[in-house]
Amino acid sequence: MDSKQELEEQVRSLSQTVDEMRGRIARLEGEGPTNGEQQPRSSRRGFLRLGAGAAVGALGLAAGRVLPAVAADGAAVVTGGSVTGEHPTVITGDAATAVPVLQINDPGFVLADLTGTGETLFGTLQGLGGHGGTAPLTATPVDGVDGFAEGIKAFGVYGLTDAGVGVVGESSTGIGLYARSSGRILQDPLLTAGIPGFAANSFEQVRDSNGEMWISTPLGTAPWKRLATVELFPDPRRIYDGNVQPTAPGTYGPVDATTKSGGGASGVPVGARAAFCAVQSYNAGVMTLFPDLTTDPGIANWSGTANGPLNLLYMFVPLSAAGKFKLHTYFTGKKYIDVWGFYM
Repeated sequence: MDSKQELEEQVRSLSQTVDEMRGRIARLEGEGPTNGEQQPRSSRRGFLRLGAGAAVGALGLAAGRVLPAVAADGAAVVTGGSVTGEHPTVITGDAATAVPVLQINDPGFVLADLTGTGETLFGTLQGLGGHGGTAPLTATPVDGVDGFAEGIKAFGVYGLTDAGVGVVGESSTGIGLYARSSGRILQDPLLTAGIPGFAANSFEQVRDSNGEMWISTPLGTAPWKRLATVELFPDPRRIYDGNVQPTAPGTYGPVDATTKSGGGASGVPVGARAAFCAVQSYNAGVMTLFPDLTTDPGIANWSGTANGPLNLLYMFVPLSAAGKFKLHTYFTGKKYIDVWGFYM
């Protein structure tokens, strides 16, 4: 007997059982009270109705051919009313073939939307969203995979790997990664300051422990480049005062660009590559400003003309790692240097 004949036989048997139980219910409804009855007739009828309902339910499953779920290969699929974190449902994929364990297709998805990009999905979990219309494709935006979590400590989507890439965003002609709404992006820094001590990928960027951004070149293994930033102050801070500093020709310094001449911080942080300064003098001549602990280049980068009330020049003064510089003057007279900002 094949499965179809067996199913039909079960249906006939269940039908006879249901007919018999319906007849018994009808007879019970017509009977009068019986002396010595141990159980109220209404309770007995309710019990019989429950049994008949169960039989009818089973008959509906069989007649409608609604059977317990099984996998395509005949293996059983067992589900429960509740799945907890301590008892997760784990579905293992077939390692012999590159097929997803779970694939969810939006009703508007067509295979051409994926194959037209030239890409193939190999993930064990695949969510394929349609475009919601043919013209234009963005008429009804559809997300392939949505992740939502509530609370400031929650992660909507979390990607973790031991040494690879946690999350990859790819687009043929659009945006690979999009920080929507607030636009905020958070990045952990390195444990050390300065140039990263590892070979980079092309166009990789990281932040060191000081928060400075480092960007690699397209060659990947070429030296890192620090992202330059300039910060300007709302007011000048004097770091070299001609009234208290020597005025004769010669080399002076080092001058600490991080400290004001009268004491206190100027606002230039240690590690700045240059200070943006206003260099001024009431005398004619030339002057060279260069980083501390380096050799005087002997080439003037400041000059003033004769008979002028004030010789003023704005320039970036290069600094040492400690934030200091020296100046070599070739004329007498008072000189003043005010810092207006810095260059990282």
